Amino acid sequence: IQAKTSLEPQPATLEIDAPVVVFGDIHGQLRDLLRFLTIVGPPPQNKILFLGDYVDRCKKSLEVIMLLLCYRIKFPQLIHLLRGNHECSKMNRLYGFYEEMRRKRTVYMWKKFQEVFNEMPLCAVISSRLLCMHGGISPEIANWDSLVILQKPKTPRACDEGLAVDLMWSDPSSDPCTGFQFNTTRATSYIFGGDTILKLCELLDIALVVRAHEVVKGGHQFLFDKKLVTIFSAPNYCGTDGNAASVMKVSRRLELSFVTLKPRLDTTRLTEERRALLEKMMNDANAKSPDPCKLKFLYCLYSPQRIQPNQYSSRCSAI
Repeated sequence: IQAKTSLEPQPATLEIDAPVVVFGDIHGQLRDLLRFLTIVGPPPQNKILFLGDYVDRCKKSLEVIMLLLCYRIKFPQLIHLLRGNHECSKMNRLYGFYEEMRRKRTVYMWKKFQEVFNEMPLCAVISSRLLCMHGGISPEIANWDSLVILQKPKTPRACDEGLAVDLMWSDPSSDPCTGFQFNTTRATSYIFGGDTILKLCELLDIALVVRAHEVVKGGHQFLFDKKLVTIFSAPNYCGTDGNAASVMKVSRRLELSFVTLKPRLDTTRLTEERRALLEKMMNDANAKSPDPCKLKFLYCLYSPQRIQPNQYSSRCSAI
């Protein structure tokens, strides 16, 4: 009840000021969430924006969502929880959360969690320059008003319609793509190309689109001339993917840095062929991943012409 009450007043589109730490998918990987929080600093040390997909797939979904909701209740100005596609009942009924709740608590409690998920915002704007969501952009974003008047979807049907479904489900295309095309891989929403991202950044006067929703081998990945970044925060996803994981730190000056965790592989449960494949994937990820205690990459979101004299440095460099 407290969690729902804490989320209810929030609009579907949040406005957040930097500095802030941004998390991608967690999917019930409690241990890795705690590792990240230990490194970057939990609230009240930091303001944190989570991009959704807290539950399903892995074994500690209940513990993950309970921890985050407790943080939200205690630090409502510092913890912001966006809704991912797995915070919709049709998904978490099938991919693990329902069975976990039935085993650990009750079906009634699973239903109460759906009421909490219904109150989660769908996107966030950081310092008017970074547009964040779980999935991706939508052809229904005509201007800022499209996001300002957006309503939270409160029914399974509403989760599958309009702008809401795209913010939770759409993907950047891995192949050359112009405009928006039907997302055949997910059988819903769209895939989109770099031209759509560039147009949206110009339309809304933003510097970057920040999203999660997809495993990326190195934990984070820039696309489309660094106008879009994907963040994934569950290392060695489901114990089998061999991927690294990242969280993104946004400074007050809107500089970006990444903390990346290398995957830990449990080779005792794998076939020799699968173990060799995952070790190769892990080595590839490690080659691209920084030491988790170092901020590997900084990228200045302000173009020189936007910077006020003597206010910000126009150059950013690696630490």
